[in-house]
Amino acid sequence: MEKHRFDYFVSCPTGLEDILNSELLAQGAEHTVIQRGGVAFTAQEQITALKVLLRSRVASRVFKQLYSFECHNEKSMYQELADIKWNTLMDVFQTFRLTTIFGKLDPQREFFTNSQFTNLKAKDAIVDWFNDNKGRRPSVEKDHPDISYLLRVDDVKDGIYKVQLMLDLCGNPLSNRGYRRVPTEAPVRENLAAGILMLLAWDPKVEGLVDGMCGSATFLIEGALISGDISPQWLKLKDWKKNMRPWAFLSNQWFTQDENLKKAFSDLAFNQLALDEEGLKRLESETPTLTGGDADAYVLSAAKENVRVAGFSKIIPLIQSKAESLPAPLKKTLFVCNPPYGERLQAGEDEALRALYHDLGENWKKNWKGHRAAVLTGNLPLLKSISLRTSKRIPLYNGDIECRVAEYQLF
Repeated sequence: MEKHRFDYFVSCPTGLEDILNSELLAQGAEHTVIQRGGVAFTAQEQITALKVLLRSRVASRVFKQLYSFECHNEKSMYQELADIKWNTLMDVFQTFRLTTIFGKLDPQREFFTNSQFTNLKAKDAIVDWFNDNKGRRPSVEKDHPDISYLLRVDDVKDGIYKVQLMLDLCGNPLSNRGYRRVPTEAPVRENLAAGILMLLAWDPKVEGLVDGMCGSATFLIEGALISGDISPQWLKLKDWKKNMRPWAFLSNQWFTQDENLKKAFSDLAFNQLALDEEGLKRLESETPTLTGGDADAYVLSAAKENVRVAGFSKIIPLIQSKAESLPAPLKKTLFVCNPPYGERLQAGEDEALRALYHDLGENWKKNWKGHRAAVLTGNLPLLKSISLRTSKRIPLYNGDIECRVAEYQLF
């Protein structure tokens, strides 16, 4: 069994791995390895992982690798896990959650055929160790555990499997920024919205940003965070300042028992908060270049509440309007939107959606010359209704739905 010290894995929406890799390198990560759905890296200092946690705009979760080993089946996996001194990772009175995922595995394999069974055997190893060594079993907590582990199983060769045990440093996904208090239908994830703006090379110094179907206002809020160079964990940092625990690592022994790491994070967090407050003041002193609207009054009220919670009411004006008739501003602007794409179509909706996409394209052709537009959709045939040539098509996943970001240069 190999015990890891400073090895990590950061997950992200599929399609954003290259952007994540650049973010990791900017924070001091070394020996990065891009994988589907994330990037592995090493670091000379543990604070590097916490810099990533605070500053990455596209990361979903940050995992610290604890142990890895090879085994032949679930029984030998149990034995390996039972040899770990679990009291060095958690206290018996702390609750925990364990999630098991299967990586690259032979479809004809004899063992590790059911992730739920594997997960149960791994949890048994943990609670049995505590019962044998401490006379008490820790409790499993599904929703709000003190400690969260990830177990990954991959093939090696000839019936040998590699098992990796990782510690989730985040608890709640980093995509849950904390500003979406009022839900709307089918919102795009926060880190995916940020990633799309970055894939489109949106530069707030050069272009404004408009979302004509703003929904939960996710694109606009992420745009404001980028414009002010404000941490995507801005709201959680303010919670931390109030002695709350917005991230799971704050309860982990590897953090709580390391006084140098605790001080390094405190310095990092206070410095980031100061930079964020400066960025907010700077944005509030400028003429707004991030605007949005929605035709639905309820959706618009939800968007306004989310903008207020994010602290950007003075920065992001919102109006009730139809995207198909929204006029272009004077400054060069990127019009971005996530229109409905009919994943659960009712009778007659297909025709209405084609008309919506067509009218969007007509508005851009007539009124948005000299600007750019981009659409996130999971229904590729609908793009034909826009009747414009795409300058770029980027494959992405919005949750489990395969999507495309279609970009249009409007001349």
